[in-house]
Amino acid sequence: MNPNCPICRGIGWVCENHPEKPWDPELGCICGAGAPCKCNATGGVDEPDVSQVIVDDEPKRRH
Repeated sequence: MNPNCPICRGIGWVCENHPEKPWDPELGCICGAGAPCKCNATGGVDEPDVSQVIVDDEPKRRH
């Protein structure tokens, strides 16, 4: 993330609907969801591998 980024102003996030504005109510826009700015790249890290996640589908019992 670039603290001097002219697009996100160092926040690292932009408005999804207006990617040229920071995702901040005072500095830019929050009408859409937050999206990573171009300066907030993942550095080659992709989505986490969730193929080995254990899901507990058993019904829960209350005391």
